[in-house]
Amino acid sequence: MNPRMLTTARDAQGLTQKELGEACRIPQSRLSKAESGIVELTSDELQRLAKRLDVTVALLSWSDEVHGFGSASFFHRKQQSLSQKTLRKIQAQVNFLRMRLQRLYQGIEVDADRAIPSMNPDEHDGPEEVARRLRAYWQLPMGPVGNMVNAIENAGGVIFRNDFGTHRINAISVWHPGAPALFVVNSTLTPEQQRFVLAHELGHMVMHEGFPPRDYAEREADRFAEEFLMPAASVTSDLRGIDLKRAATLKPYWKVSMQSLILRAEHLGLINSGRCRSLHAYMNKLGYLPVEPFPVEREEPSVLVDMVQVHLDDHEYTTKELADVLGMPRNKMLDDFTKRGQRPLRVVS
Repeated sequence: MNPRMLTTARDAQGLTQKELGEACRIPQSRLSKAESGIVELTSDELQRLAKRLDVTVALLSWSDEVHGFGSASFFHRKQQSLSQKTLRKIQAQVNFLRMRLQRLYQGIEVDADRAIPSMNPDEHDGPEEVARRLRAYWQLPMGPVGNMVNAIENAGGVIFRNDFGTHRINAISVWHPGAPALFVVNSTLTPEQQRFVLAHELGHMVMHEGFPPRDYAEREADRFAEEFLMPAASVTSDLRGIDLKRAATLKPYWKVSMQSLILRAEHLGLINSGRCRSLHAYMNKLGYLPVEPFPVEREEPSVLVDMVQVHLDDHEYTTKELADVLGMPRNKMLDDFTKRGQRPLRVVS
């Protein structure tokens, strides 16, 4: 058993040592020593722990590195307002997802039409210019981004929707050597929020991955997302004289929230801050916050579930065998990973 993996599995369930010990009939003192590598647990104890933690016994011996939020590869929002227990839970869940993704990639190559590049905003006249260069590199047409999920997946990224159990964190993006760029978004986001958050996290990937942390990284990612989703050259004429009726009309075309359109108008100097606050207050009065009317169609990821399907169909794994590879119970794997996607993957022989 790897003590670090036991701790990570416990964190992923949001359990304390006391709670886990009581559920598995193991004294907390013994469990604490096991997580410290001082004592070895019996086979029966490991079986009870694995069942409660929703993993396999084999996973508790994995030797994968566990990355923390302090690493430069993790980007997240509103960390300061979250409890350490919640942060540990989300961190552990993302780590396990990354580990499972690496195992799914064995024997599979995903056709990517392009890549996710690295561009320092200090060397490219700011986040807006980075967004314009990326749109050009990805050969996106003028106007709205047709499908944000497809754009990222076509560049080799992997997107997974997960319920973080809190509205205070929207997404986490992580990219480590030998693994694809992973975007984990909160499943409670509205479709238009999901698009903006993905663009925000993409900005982190492009501008901040591999560089020392920047105090203003969040604002840079927002500026990138605005320009990527609502390019100034295309959206300016639409936003002149914007009001709520106009924002509602533009929403299905630009596929962003009414709030985002109003803020974009302010940031482009098309309305002043007072007008922006007034429109925001009116939206609040109408009950449009935090969930707006006229939601856009949700964009569903497909690469991760397609990889699972390749293993099942082409590599002829049984669901039990693949679940064992992924270190999870069969039913959990079926719930999380087996909704068939829409784009086939190429299998490496």
